[in-house]
Amino acid sequence: MTVNLERKTKEAADADRNARAQEARANELSTKYHSLVSEHKKAKDDQKELEKELAKLRKQLDALRKNLEDETLTRVELENSVQTLREELTFKDQVHQQEITETKTRRQVEISEIDGMLSEQYEAKLQQTLQDLRDQYDMQLRVNREEISDLYEARLRDLEQQMNHERLRHADEKAKMMEEVERLRKEISMQLQEYQDLMDIKISLDMEIAAYDKLLSSEEDRLKITPGSQTSIFSQSSMSGSLSRSGVVRRTPSRAAAKRKRTVLEESDERSVSDYSVTSSAKGDVEIVEVDPEGKYVKLHNKSGKEVQVGGWTVLRKVGSNETVFKFHRSLKMDGGAFVTVWSSDLGKDHEPPTTIVMKGQKWFAGDNMTTHLLNAEGEEVAASERVKRMVSTAASRHREYLGSYGEELHHQQVSETHHSMKLFIFSMTLRLQ
Repeated sequence: MTVNLERKTKEAADADRNARAQEARANELSTKYHSLVSEHKKAKDDQKELEKELAKLRKQLDALRKNLEDETLTRVELENSVQTLREELTFKDQVHQQEITETKTRRQVEISEIDGMLSEQYEAKLQQTLQDLRDQYDMQLRVNREEISDLYEARLRDLEQQMNHERLRHADEKAKMMEEVERLRKEISMQLQEYQDLMDIKISLDMEIAAYDKLLSSEEDRLKITPGSQTSIFSQSSMSGSLSRSGVVRRTPSRAAAKRKRTVLEESDERSVSDYSVTSSAKGDVEIVEVDPEGKYVKLHNKSGKEVQVGGWTVLRKVGSNETVFKFHRSLKMDGGAFVTVWSSDLGKDHEPPTTIVMKGQKWFAGDNMTTHLLNAEGEEVAASERVKRMVSTAASRHREYLGSYGEELHHQQVSETHHSMKLFIFSMTLRLQ
């Protein structure tokens, strides 16, 4: 009897260990689920710039969460069922033990009253009864264990398949979004480069026009003569953009004139053109993509697809003798393709790291000429951006000389023709720039 009881106790302990193993596996799946939820939250932080595209994903995620809650409720119900079966098994085991105790007591009383033959018959009958009871409970326990195991394994397989499917789909969509962001960034860079080239051409043409005009003025001053009166008519066709020149009227003064009074009139036109040149460079994965000209913010971008540790890095802004130095927190990280904007403290922005950072008691200095440097923890320059104001001045002047007594103009044919041809060239360059 004692051996049978110990074996039954051992089998009950094995059943309890199996149940614990199933609970441990359920806890492991719960840990995997929480890990997936953390990864999803991290992905949402990375893709705040693409909220419109992620709205559909959020709806799908809500549906998955609802399904997961339903599965969790089902799992709780199953655990409650298992607990109920355990309690029922414990109760039946106690009843069984009590029956065994009563039977043993009763059999002991009967054995003490009857002879040895009846004692052997009752002992055999008791053993058979115990064996029948043991077989019955073992069969019921085995059936319950198989049903619970099959149910847990089916649920686990379904959850694992759903999690793998969602992970693959999320990775594909994230890769497509990153490719689109990279394509847009390249297009913006090409457009900025084209704009910079056009501005350089415009400034060089303005400088060339100013040089020609100054050359004409110095030549007139050297020869101490002024161009004569010329009447020119320019027309610009809306289709071809060509220039035409009308006839030039030249008159020479009369030789019989006695005394003539000279009057010199000067007409001048001066203008200045200003422009800003922005150049940037990067030696690593992090670059300075935007610098606000009013000193509101500085925006950084991780152009790679991997995480970059920027803790301890420094952003240095120089405007003349003024400097702004900002150092990142040692735990700050930039995910692949992420943007980080560092705002001045006087704008009322909310501090939401790692994408939005507000300086404490500092602001970015601003001016016509300013440079921004990004230094790593060792003080080495990782990226730089420079904004420089360029000014080009152009001037044009005309001189006329009159003889007041006779109302005739003094002309110098050779210089007038040169001056007129240069004016034609300047006018054509102006039309081209417009």
